[in-house]
Amino acid sequence: MRVHGHIRPILLSLNTLWNAFMTHAGTPAPATGKPLKIVIFPLGFGLAHVGRTVVIARALRDLGHDVVFAGEDPDHPRSKLDHAIAAGFRVVRAKEPQQHWAWDRFHDYGIWITLWDVLRTSEWAPLDQIVDDIIRVCHEEKPDLILGDASVGVSTAGHILGIPAAGVLNSYNAYFIRPWRFHWFLVYFLDRFILAPIRKRVYVKYGVKPVCAIRLLQNMPLLSPDLEAFHTHHPGFAQWQAIGPIVAEPPCELPPWFDELSDGTPNIYITMGSTGLLEGLLRRSYALFATAPYRFIVTTGGQVSEACMAEAPANFRFATYAPGSKLLEHCEAMVYHGGNGSMYQALAAGVPMVALPSHLEQKVCTLLLKQHGFGLIGSGRHTGAAKLLRMINEVVENPEYRTNARRFSQDVLDSTAASKAAKILIDRAYRGKA
Repeated sequence: MRVHGHIRPILLSLNTLWNAFMTHAGTPAPATGKPLKIVIFPLGFGLAHVGRTVVIARALRDLGHDVVFAGEDPDHPRSKLDHAIAAGFRVVRAKEPQQHWAWDRFHDYGIWITLWDVLRTSEWAPLDQIVDDIIRVCHEEKPDLILGDASVGVSTAGHILGIPAAGVLNSYNAYFIRPWRFHWFLVYFLDRFILAPIRKRVYVKYGVKPVCAIRLLQNMPLLSPDLEAFHTHHPGFAQWQAIGPIVAEPPCELPPWFDELSDGTPNIYITMGSTGLLEGLLRRSYALFATAPYRFIVTTGGQVSEACMAEAPANFRFATYAPGSKLLEHCEAMVYHGGNGSMYQALAAGVPMVALPSHLEQKVCTLLLKQHGFGLIGSGRHTGAAKLLRMINEVVENPEYRTNARRFSQDVLDSTAASKAAKILIDRAYRGKA
């Protein structure tokens, strides 16, 4: 069944509204203070959301502060919280929405079943239970600040407890919440008729006056891991700050075939993060790509079956994870799902791209390829092998795409996003203690 591209904003709207929180102006933060404790609640099933918060957490730890991660189940085969554990951080249990379940149904059945799922979020994203669990974690850990990244309930819990909170959110997501546009009405409908009643019950339970989530969102500090050159200040969002790209790589070794990449064969890197349609893309491409003059190197993120990899032609190489920055040093182009982190990783290496987004959020992100001329855009579900190979040939053979990608390489490499994020969070936590 064809998957409608507008379902991702619905899921995004749930995350965005639930991640809104109250931020009050305070006194200036002291220059120094005692070590802080910060609890991070990422969307545990999202590689980008865990990966970039781990980078921020390292910066905080380097400054002497204690950072704890919280999520559903780091042992779940789909969870990415093991990356936080591998980086040396403690992970405590906290209930999350079953985003992987919602994604699978979107992937398999399309928009109509997912619209139905959105109307019964209590079955897979029970906000009251999630907020209760976040509050429990906060009582146990006694954090000075909580940070969410595409998580659900952090803002509500922070507001109820009076704990400073902050959020990580890509700048292009403002596209969905600009007043008087289609998606603004969608967000308003979801808030008014689905989310607000749930929030009201939660607020009443804890004796806190209900607040308007949309207004809170417009006044919350949002850390945007983006280049300012790509995303200017968003009117109506007083504390939206572009801190620069965060290029996160999971801790992993170079694949055993890495040395092959220097043998003169042009390499094409294929990666679909944790929310791309990878196996279908591979199966429909194998026959034609077997005759292409390229080596295709694929990081699967656990999305490709052993049977599918076993059917691959001789010019394919696979790894579950690999340091993408090292792979891209030897690549002529990257084929990817439209994810923000992957795009910046390719720009850092000056590598042109072919984007195959599968939902609207990814499509909005990939508009940058067209605007700045460093790549081409197809469809994650509908681009056939012949068209994809033509696009790969175009970005490889036309030097303008690589030239345009290299225009932003140094800006990405010079990014100090993690240290900027750490400073903002530390200052916010100290203001909350003043």
